[in-house]
Amino acid sequence: MKNKILKIAGYCLFFLCCLVFFLLQGFPVEMVGALLQNRARAAGFKLSYEEIDTMFPNGLEFDTLRLQHPRQEGGSYSLRLDNASARLSLLSLLGGHKSLSFQVDLLGGSLTGAFDTRQQGWHLQATLAGLRLDKIAFWKELLGQQLKGELGGEVELDWNPRQVKDGSGRIQLQLLGGKIGQGKIYGINLPWVDLGKTQLNLEIKKGKAEIKTFKVQSDDLEGGLDGYLLLQQLLANSSIHCRLRFKPAGELMEKIRKQIPPEFHAMLDRELNRARGSDGFYRYSIFGRIFSGRPTFRPLRQ
Repeated sequence: MKNKILKIAGYCLFFLCCLVFFLLQGFPVEMVGALLQNRARAAGFKLSYEEIDTMFPNGLEFDTLRLQHPRQEGGSYSLRLDNASARLSLLSLLGGHKSLSFQVDLLGGSLTGAFDTRQQGWHLQATLAGLRLDKIAFWKELLGQQLKGELGGEVELDWNPRQVKDGSGRIQLQLLGGKIGQGKIYGINLPWVDLGKTQLNLEIKKGKAEIKTFKVQSDDLEGGLDGYLLLQQLLANSSIHCRLRFKPAGELMEKIRKQIPPEFHAMLDRELNRARGSDGFYRYSIFGRIFSGRPTFRPLRQ
């Protein structure tokens, strides 16, 4: 009886070893890569990689992964990862469930969550931790300034590429140690501005991502943002429609004024006063496409 049990256990163990071996060596990883590329293309991005391979026991590893989106004036925004790994539920793919769980190390931090394809779209749930924004090269082209800090938070999104108004979800992000600067504004080099702890909460419903909370509080700056993002079938074509308000500290304004000759101070004050209210806050409207163009900033009448 004991020998019979040992034989059965040995057969089961041998079967499991064979199953794992064939999953790792025979699983069509290129099919998974093509699936991810198609999903990125549907959102208006291009996903490419030099090599994809399996990882024990149920993962995939990408070498030189790159995500790109073309700019309206030529060139492209690009995010490159020399090495990225993701853990996927290979057995669920074989069973036709089309459910992927992943864990990716990128930008000095991590991205974990799950991605499920459905009959009329897909569902994404992800947690971000410690993503270093200074490792992203296109901030200056997108914002006109460099951006630093560690980004964390949670994302939950139900998305139907064919019916944008059916999309729903939430995005909760937190930026720690944030800084923005080293770019030109009104022809003046902006020094590094401390953003402190920045919070952003978005609620997605009926094709809009409404800004529920956006607050910046630091020794250099106090500010906020309200409005919405109008989502499009191609996510890269989404546009922003918001009102920005901020109040810089006196020391920060002095640093800026020292960079220009005194005879131009009156011109600078005249330009800034177009957006300055009696409470000391500057207010601007921001509108336009985010990736397919550059948003426009206009002073709001006080």
